[in-house]
Amino acid sequence: MIASPGTAVQAQASSNIISAEGQVVPQEQIALAFQIGGTVEAVFVAEGDAVQAGDPLLQLDPAAAELGLRQAQARLATAQSGLAAAQNEQTLAEATIQTTQARLDVAQANLALVEAEPQPEQIAAAASRVAAAEAAVTQAIGSRDAALDIADASDILAAEAAVAAAQADVQQLEQAYQEILDSCFDTPQGEVCPLFGPVEEQTRQQLDAARLNQEAAQAALEALQNGATPAQQQAANAQIGVAQANLAIAQAQLDLLLAGATPEQIRLAEVAVEQAQVGVQQAEVRIDQAVAAVAVAETAVSLAEAAIESAELALERTFLRAAFDGTVVSVALNEGELAAPGFPVVTLANFGAWQIETIDLTELDVALVAAGAPVTVRVDALPDVELGGVVTAVALVPNLSRGDVVYTVTIDLLETADLPLRWGMTAFVDIASQ
Repeated sequence: MIASPGTAVQAQASSNIISAEGQVVPQEQIALAFQIGGTVEAVFVAEGDAVQAGDPLLQLDPAAAELGLRQAQARLATAQSGLAAAQNEQTLAEATIQTTQARLDVAQANLALVEAEPQPEQIAAAASRVAAAEAAVTQAIGSRDAALDIADASDILAAEAAVAAAQADVQQLEQAYQEILDSCFDTPQGEVCPLFGPVEEQTRQQLDAARLNQEAAQAALEALQNGATPAQQQAANAQIGVAQANLAIAQAQLDLLLAGATPEQIRLAEVAVEQAQVGVQQAEVRIDQAVAAVAVAETAVSLAEAAIESAELALERTFLRAAFDGTVVSVALNEGELAAPGFPVVTLANFGAWQIETIDLTELDVALVAAGAPVTVRVDALPDVELGGVVTAVALVPNLSRGDVVYTVTIDLLETADLPLRWGMTAFVDIASQ
């Protein structure tokens, strides 16, 4: 049964029809509120404005949020700088461990060389050098005897070749001796030279002998070039002295090889190994500290990035934005007024589709209503129009209306295009009961 407009209507059952009174409302509507409180900085819309989802409606004073964002960005820059420094320190620590490990390897190799017994092939080589030095003495004596003769072109060429060979020997030995000197490195306990000992002594003696040999070869060349002179004879005698010195060195090296390393030399090599091991341990500790520092710096960067996200969210919350495409129905605040968190300040609705919400369906009738039931609707303002609808929801929780327990039933209207419906218009519905 359709009640007369303006009359208080109670929902009633007649055969298979449930009648009730309701109100026209948009299918899509929302009361928007700020999540935070503050002073309204700007109002971007007015009642009746059409907006799209995401459009700003109002904004609170953003000064505090913007300051928080700048501070968070500054903390992120500091954290990133700290991370870069920590990563650089880790790279340096990794390079240091490689250097200290190489020094340890050299020291251990030198210790093994010092402690090792002379090998037969080493003894044989040293003996061979002694024999060669003896032959050189004999040759030098012969050269001295021939020094009184005027040299021909072939003799000069041979002497020049001897000078070149002597120079090459000196350069080779100087390079080898420099490499021994370069093996020295500083430790907290002082400078350590792992190759000092037999290796250094032998190389230094060979270098001294090679330099004497070069001087003798040069003197011999000059003597040949100048002819048989007292100086030439002196050069020849000098060659004998050099050859004898080389013989003495070769014999000393053989004797040293046969005698083996002294306890002092062994202990010096052991100390070098111990110091190198300490250096490796210190480098390993430095790496552990650097890795820990990088982890701490990475955590600081993550926290700073999270702080920026939080600050950006706080800044975004100073805006109140449209939840969907629709029309602004009301704006409760003006610029300069205070907004309380959770207090509705803008009502937004989409007037493209309408529905009815009943206001007087009692507990006696609600059990007969089900979602999907067809509905006939009349609107007070449109007495000559009958609309179709369908029940979309039945409230589970009741309200009190005029002392009665009532349940809200929501009905979607069908084919409402071009009808002059307005929010809050009175409607009367006939619902097919189940």
